[in-house]
Amino acid sequence: MSTKRSLWLAVLCASAFSMSVMAVVGCGDDDDEEGTSAENGGGSGSEGNFDTDLDLVALAHLADVDRDGLFIDFGTPAQAKYTVGDWAGSGDPGWGSRGNEGDLTFANAGRRGRLYFHLDEPSARFVTLHLKPVGTRAITPYINNEQIQSIFFEGDDWQDVTFQIPSEHTRAGENYLLFSFGGVETVGGEDVSVRIASARLTEGESAPSSEAPAYGTYTSSVELGGNARESLVTHGGMSLTWYAEIPENGSLSLALGQEGEGGGTARIFVRPEGGSRTKVHEARTNNTWQSARVNLSEYAGQVVQLTFVGEGGSGRFAWANAAIQYPAVTLPEAEPAKNVVVVLVDTLRASKLHPWNGESRVRTPVLDALAQESVVFEHGQSSENWTKPAVGAILTGLHPMDHGARTQSAVLSDSVTMVSEHFKSNGFATGGFIANGYISDRFGFDQGWDRYKNFIRESGASSEARDVFQEAGDWALEHRDERFFLYVHTIDPHVPYDPEEEFVSMYDSRSNYEGQVRPRMTGELLANAKGNNPSVVFSPSDVRRLEALHDGEITQHDRHMGAFIDRLKESGLWEDTVFVFVSDHGEEFNEHGSWGHGHSIYQELLHVPFLIHREGLNPRRVGAAVGTIDIPSTLTEMAGIPAMNGVASRSLLPLMHGQQRPGPEVAMSEFLDERRVMITSHWKFFVRGNLRHNMFDLREDPSESNQLDVTDNPIAARYLRTLQGQFLGASDRANWLDAEQRAGQRHRAGEVQMDSELQQQLRELGYLN
Repeated sequence: MSTKRSLWLAVLCASAFSMSVMAVVGCGDDDDEEGTSAENGGGSGSEGNFDTDLDLVALAHLADVDRDGLFIDFGTPAQAKYTVGDWAGSGDPGWGSRGNEGDLTFANAGRRGRLYFHLDEPSARFVTLHLKPVGTRAITPYINNEQIQSIFFEGDDWQDVTFQIPSEHTRAGENYLLFSFGGVETVGGEDVSVRIASARLTEGESAPSSEAPAYGTYTSSVELGGNARESLVTHGGMSLTWYAEIPENGSLSLALGQEGEGGGTARIFVRPEGGSRTKVHEARTNNTWQSARVNLSEYAGQVVQLTFVGEGGSGRFAWANAAIQYPAVTLPEAEPAKNVVVVLVDTLRASKLHPWNGESRVRTPVLDALAQESVVFEHGQSSENWTKPAVGAILTGLHPMDHGARTQSAVLSDSVTMVSEHFKSNGFATGGFIANGYISDRFGFDQGWDRYKNFIRESGASSEARDVFQEAGDWALEHRDERFFLYVHTIDPHVPYDPEEEFVSMYDSRSNYEGQVRPRMTGELLANAKGNNPSVVFSPSDVRRLEALHDGEITQHDRHMGAFIDRLKESGLWEDTVFVFVSDHGEEFNEHGSWGHGHSIYQELLHVPFLIHREGLNPRRVGAAVGTIDIPSTLTEMAGIPAMNGVASRSLLPLMHGQQRPGPEVAMSEFLDERRVMITSHWKFFVRGNLRHNMFDLREDPSESNQLDVTDNPIAARYLRTLQGQFLGASDRANWLDAEQRAGQRHRAGEVQMDSELQQQLRELGYLN
């Protein structure tokens, strides 16, 4: 196992361990279906070594905690999954800063506060808010957009404020609780209505008598039989529930016990999306540790609800070293690659290409042949829907919200380390040949290159792929005797669409077309076709010509890329070079009511082609959703150089060898402060700046034609809502799953005053409209 992979496991997994199978399954009288565990013949629970996918003890903050009702502990790591990570977007800030008064933690609330929580079934709830008034003594709650009677309270100190939610206003799956506060007071520069320490949603019509399960009280070191282990701890009747995607050949490993005299029963339940709740493990507990491995392989690839609950006996239940695991893997040994070449094709969606869409009409024989010899990522996801922030993520390993170069005038800070700088500092010659004006010196992208050329910015330079590849190839050959990192950014499929007639005629052979689409005008036409009241409306004949021009550009580009690859092969460079083919974003042709790019987060803009080739690397197709942000860490590992510090990028090498990597396989995208996207190979969930959400089933509806109701897919919705809240609330997105967050990389972009020359260069590419 590589050092980098070992370090990642050490961070994510507090304890991965091998265990012997023991028959500890008992029988219960639950109405739930009986499941199968490894102990009673389930299959993959044989003895052996395992790697940890999710350490449930370390991820206790992601569990829903229920003791006589759901408990939400504000001001702690457990808060984010209910509050969208306190993300405000472009709307009301909602939840503000966090703090504490002694042992009591709290979050400041603004004029409104929103909570999103899951219920297995509709039921009446008695809500207890522990709060301290600051700017108001009035709350109006709404549940699923139904107003509940306003509540008024007195005093200045901490107090419980209660109200009831009728069962008819709740629903199975996600529920939305909105607090509208009566007023605010400015405290430390923020508007504060109240400080909230906790919310308890008790089933029934009265507050519970049991002690609230505050964050930190359900994890501790527990000693049984003289053996202390880090454990999750629960009282009788209390449950902990996680949402997770089960890996291939996955299992749940843990040791069970109970303090005091024991005598209770521990049960574990699994409910997959679209399925029923099944008991997968049951054991009588006592004051000694009982090891178990529960087979979850039948749920592989599914998002599930996983619940621990103990009942009866005396003393707290202990669930030690609980972790979702898979059989241990060892990456094959490989010599570091000598060279790295990244070819990024601007404005190319995955569905235009055969390796990602077998029904595409677009002819790319070079790419098709390359894909047969490469690792193809079926669900490559861009970080943004337009060039600057998307390429910024690829060249820095940071999400756009962290590298900061997100707007038209934003300049990448020189405090950001680009991958070019990193390779250069590790002894590589570095060359950047770029045909997009936004990835230029004016916007901070000229850092770390021995040879840097922007074909848009340099007077008299041709930005055609033929010429970009020619100069890039010349540079590679000049450096054949040393290690090099080469970034080639072509722009042919971008407006203006103006391929040679040979390539246009492949897709539209008409000689009598007389519509409004003219090759050099396509940028202006697409810009004017956008919006609610477009000044340009395309006829079917126009659309036919427009797509023919774009498709022709793709085919023309393929031919020039083929000539570039041939030069690498003929010079002997190909056999020891990692070659990456990727795009920054796609292009819309009215699939969702608009044209071009830079305006939405539908898959025609975010799903991009992505493959990696190296001689000796077995070709395969990777079905997991991966972000193009993972390119830097993958390349540094393949080149055998140290990883970049503090980046969100994760190496794809395990997936490239047909294995698994720990942690949830999700990809994230964004759009300015207006959209935040979380995606798996199956599901897509995003929130808007006003915190409204959308959800799609990409497996059944890849064109995103049917928006889902989250209540129809409650397990998948809660899974993505939980991860998105944790991700958005993280201050260190390199370690975003961690409970305790430290300051991570977050850079402030500069601003450039765009002179008339730069504006004209960008306008010719269809920007600045």
